[in-house]
Amino acid sequence: MSKSKLTDSQIVQQKYRDITNAWMNIHLLILTGTILVSVVMEFLIYFVLGPSQISSSPVRYILRYILAPLGLNLTLLIAALLIRRKKGLSESLQVGAVSLATAGTALTLYTVHSFFPAMILALVVPVVLTILYGRVRLTALTSAVCIGGKLISDLFFQWDPDVAPISLLGAASADQVVCLVLLLFCCMISLLLVRMDRQRMDFSLNIMLEQQRLREKTVTDSLTRVGNRRALREALQKMERRKNERWFFIMMDMDQFKQINDEFGHSRGDYYLQSLGRILLRYEGDTFQPFRFGGDEFCAILHGRDAEETVAFCRRLQSDYARIVAAENDHLSCGISIGVTACHPGESAQMLLNQADRALYRAKATHCGSICIWGSELEKAE
Repeated sequence: MSKSKLTDSQIVQQKYRDITNAWMNIHLLILTGTILVSVVMEFLIYFVLGPSQISSSPVRYILRYILAPLGLNLTLLIAALLIRRKKGLSESLQVGAVSLATAGTALTLYTVHSFFPAMILALVVPVVLTILYGRVRLTALTSAVCIGGKLISDLFFQWDPDVAPISLLGAASADQVVCLVLLLFCCMISLLLVRMDRQRMDFSLNIMLEQQRLREKTVTDSLTRVGNRRALREALQKMERRKNERWFFIMMDMDQFKQINDEFGHSRGDYYLQSLGRILLRYEGDTFQPFRFGGDEFCAILHGRDAEETVAFCRRLQSDYARIVAAENDHLSCGISIGVTACHPGESAQMLLNQADRALYRAKATHCGSICIWGSELEKAE
């Protein structure tokens, strides 16, 4: 399969990777911003309430509510950044590290400020941030970490000694049960959103790939798999708009093709056509586009090379084809005659076709397997 045809499906996957990488960067910025905002809010709370309303001493307050949480959160952030920038690690591992670091930061903030009922929202944020990755397992894992972390924090961590310990039993457990149910509900909604969004994306991808397959059928020669005349027409129109670039148009004709069909049948003729198509597709890429013009005539657009390099490239095509012919032991001197013309700004596609066709005619008139270049200024490169 050619490089350009591979990119049709690869482009979609690359777009997904680009979106994921962009969202990971935003995710890290949100995580960093959350840590900074939490530190600023702690300082504001201390100065707004004043030392008289805070039971802890200033040193103890700074250590317990600012430095300790900040140290834990920075550790999580640095770990996520190191994994994010580590080359060779899979995208899934990087996404998981960023998401779990966010969940860890949320759990730290919740544990430190669990006496605020609204802090349950801190555990919802990491789950919601995973939705745009479109990965059910990631959202499920983050949800499990947040729910499990909340239970462990409620049962085993009492960060503020002045606040009564949380109990999940008795009348005082009502608030905790409600908070836990709401958190679980938000996680379930997030999982459903991820699953539905994934189905929508897969459906859109299938439609796009099907449209691409239909498009390829309309611009691809069914026998040789190179571009057909419609693809050639569109490619020439694009090249005409590149006013400042000089490029070459190549026209090829298989020598003694009629004799091959007469002596060995059309199936052998088709085999040679397909063989030449495979050779051309082998070189297809950003600077070389092959097409089947009709019958045993092929053509190509080549840019990014000078005249000498273009001639050398044409000889390589002839050599590749000659090896295939020799391997068949048909005792035929069957090669490729080639005509080449350079495109200059202002020249139309029809003018190029005429010039390349005349150059090809001159090549076949000289002898089989010749290369002829249109234009006196390029004759020295022949």
